[in-house]
Amino acid sequence: MHKLMLLSICSMLTALTSLQAQEVISGTIRNSVTKEVIPAVSVMAKNTPNGDYSNDQGHFRFTTKSKLPLTLVFSSLGFKTKEIEISSAKPLQVELTPTTILGTEVVVSASRNVQRKIESPVTIERIDNKDIINSPQTNYYNMLQGLKGVDITTSSLTFTTITTRGFNTSGNTNFTQIVDGMDNSAPGLNFPLGAAIGLTELDVDNLEVLSGASSALYGSRGLNGTLVMTGKDPFKYQGLSIQVTQGVNHVKKGKGNDPMGPQPYYDWTLRWAKKVNEKLAFKFNLQYTLAKEWMANDTSNTNGPGSRYTDPDYNGVNSYGSKTSVDINPFLQAALAGDPSLASIIDPLLEKPSNYVSRTGYAEYGYLSDEAKLLKLNAEVRYKIKPKLEVIISGTYGKGNSVYSNDTRYALTNFRLGQYRAELKAEHWFLRAYTSRENSGNTVIASPTAQLLNEAWKPSFNPSTMDGWYPQYTGALLQALATGSSLNDAHLAARNFADQGRPEAGSPLFNRLKDSISGIPTSQGGTLFQDRSKLYNAEFQYNLSHFIKVVDVIAGLNYRLFRLDSKGTLFPDTEGPIDVAEYSAYAHLAKKLIDNKLRLGAAFRYDKNTLFSKPRITSRLSGVVEVAKENFLRFSYQNAYSFPSNIQSLQSTLVDYNSFASGGSARLLYGEYGFDKYPAYTLTSVQEYQQSNDPSKLKKFRLSDIKPQSVDAFELGYSALISNVVLIDVLGYYSTWKNFIGYVNVANTPGTEDVTAFKDRSKYIAYNIAYNGAETVNTYGYAASVSIDLSRNFGAKANFSSDFLKNRNNSQINNFNTPNWKFNVEFGNSGFGKQQKLSFNTSLRYKPAYFYSIGFGSGTIPANVVLDAQFSYKLMKAHSKIKIGATNLTNRYYYTGFGSPAIGGVYYVTFAYNVF
Repeated sequence: MHKLMLLSICSMLTALTSLQAQEVISGTIRNSVTKEVIPAVSVMAKNTPNGDYSNDQGHFRFTTKSKLPLTLVFSSLGFKTKEIEISSAKPLQVELTPTTILGTEVVVSASRNVQRKIESPVTIERIDNKDIINSPQTNYYNMLQGLKGVDITTSSLTFTTITTRGFNTSGNTNFTQIVDGMDNSAPGLNFPLGAAIGLTELDVDNLEVLSGASSALYGSRGLNGTLVMTGKDPFKYQGLSIQVTQGVNHVKKGKGNDPMGPQPYYDWTLRWAKKVNEKLAFKFNLQYTLAKEWMANDTSNTNGPGSRYTDPDYNGVNSYGSKTSVDINPFLQAALAGDPSLASIIDPLLEKPSNYVSRTGYAEYGYLSDEAKLLKLNAEVRYKIKPKLEVIISGTYGKGNSVYSNDTRYALTNFRLGQYRAELKAEHWFLRAYTSRENSGNTVIASPTAQLLNEAWKPSFNPSTMDGWYPQYTGALLQALATGSSLNDAHLAARNFADQGRPEAGSPLFNRLKDSISGIPTSQGGTLFQDRSKLYNAEFQYNLSHFIKVVDVIAGLNYRLFRLDSKGTLFPDTEGPIDVAEYSAYAHLAKKLIDNKLRLGAAFRYDKNTLFSKPRITSRLSGVVEVAKENFLRFSYQNAYSFPSNIQSLQSTLVDYNSFASGGSARLLYGEYGFDKYPAYTLTSVQEYQQSNDPSKLKKFRLSDIKPQSVDAFELGYSALISNVVLIDVLGYYSTWKNFIGYVNVANTPGTEDVTAFKDRSKYIAYNIAYNGAETVNTYGYAASVSIDLSRNFGAKANFSSDFLKNRNNSQINNFNTPNWKFNVEFGNSGFGKQQKLSFNTSLRYKPAYFYSIGFGSGTIPANVVLDAQFSYKLMKAHSKIKIGATNLTNRYYYTGFGSPAIGGVYYVTFAYNVF
């Protein structure tokens, strides 16, 4: 007993001695020029694991068991690294000297390891939180459009899609977006939702864009590039930050076909992070955006050159419901049979083989909701088991309204997406698991919903009563012609008569019919998606470089499971959710040679998707050579692939789900469309047949299983830092695509093989189908950028990029929607005047006219010049900033996609507290 007490006392004394031996290191860090405190500065005790980051007040504090004297290392982007030797624990007052950041930026995503951006083996663009603070954009995601080689499609105020290397469309399934290690794509739809879910404005540490193929490192669907988004570490970025933006858009009614007058724009963002102690930290983020949506209002006629006033078969790009089109010749013939005296009026009309008339459509404004709103919530807790081993638990939730374009416009109303992560992160490895869960909310599919609404109000034709919209239209047409009206005036009068009592957009009857139709699942004849799909993902990665001295090696394993659950509204899952799994293994090897002047790299990845019998192996080989000091020549070969998206796979193929274990192969789903009994023809050939009455014009469409597509990409680039004030980067690339997945419109005649049925649009059904083109497709291009430090915090940037498509397969909608060239220019100052309180930034983007093709139409996007600008003033004592700015300052409305809205100016004032 006495021995036990003695041991206990000795243990306590040892612990107390150890505690007393700890030194508390603390102090405050300031800018040597402005005397402002500097947050997020790394403070490390040299050759020890101990350190801290300065908080929002510039203070740092940590304990160390190492004996004094110690050397402290202070480092932060934009400041000169400083070392100070201390011999006592007296609180320090440290000043850091600002310096240029050109050539010092580091990236991680290029090789899954930290390296200088200028030495990256592939083209990569970077935005950090300081860039976001100085940007005139109201949303950090929109800053990406100013980067070299990046294309965007803005489908609505809250939905922007980005890509690189030319293949640009709304909802791009070949671009990967990763947020804090998590795939940010919707589990069912497989395309990223832009900034709709993910990081809030104040929680962005940095964004990195990998141009072109990136499957070897990040897996399937990385053909057009990868965006890696990193949130702020609560140990590093601490304190309460608030940003409030009040603005106005739709400033000039009617300009750019904008049907609204001035409307308010609101955006509120809050971030609170706290380091509880040296082991525990947390953060909480909230952002809410509310504004009036940009509304698409393209009145171009997809059925020909006429307008709604001159073409009875008018179908406007953004006129919903007018896709219903019927040949009224049978009604004319019935009228003639009932009253032969009408022959002089009807016979001239029947000389035409067909007289198609469309139902009256609804414009987007007043039909789809114009309320753009978005709520984003995020919470994260970090606990350090050891200084270099921490546990991370996080949850992210997004909810709101948005609109995107595809084969029509889709209004996502009250959609929800959540991502939840648990991660164990060490110095050389991590183990991460997360899940993504989506809820499509009350989605309104613009065109079919309007078509069904028209039918619910007044059927096109009711066989039991021999009445309906078309019989009424035909009768009114003949009456107007009999009274001497011109044919065009008679058609207008007939439409007015048949539309009598038609519910106006926004009326109680209209809303009741629309809500009823959009509330019925597509599997039951309505237009409601019921997507509740989920993604489960687990990944383990280990950096073996400290074990293997000959070569740097990073290796990893990844498993993901898509649980597709749409209740038959998107997938053939009426009997229950469908599970689709992917298994992956990857490795990246790097070696430095010739006194570190030459750096070679190789990456390999193995992926298996249970919908396809064969696995996919992709690779990347790269080399970077320092040809002179701070001059780097790079070369890379990348092979990338993309499994078809879940919708492409399961709408084009049906898998024997019972054979997953044995790796069963896919077979055609076309039986559900009747293609196994009734041949499919290209829709363009059907339309040619209707115009010419020549059956030889009909061309059958060859059906086959859809396969993964792949690309082999070569890139040569050069980066150089000249005199520490000029940074240049130039590149050229050439890519070869195989089994390229595009889309085609086809038609068949369920119930008959008689091709004459194609004469009557009501007797055939048209489908938009994804398929592999047989032709090899090539893309190539070049780009250049320059950044200049003009001293005194002035800086200028410019970039130019060019993309071309070779061997275009005209039978496909291939989504290569980019001009052959474009450029961006930026000029600003991050701090001038007394104590550098003033700052400004301007950017200009130019695109010439280019052709844009998407599922529901194609056309030319006019050339556009867009100027953005902001001016800021710091309130030093209040630790705040006021920013006055505008996006599209000149308010010249412009388009980024066919069928998408024209985008006008947004003018705003922002108050930011503790945001530096």
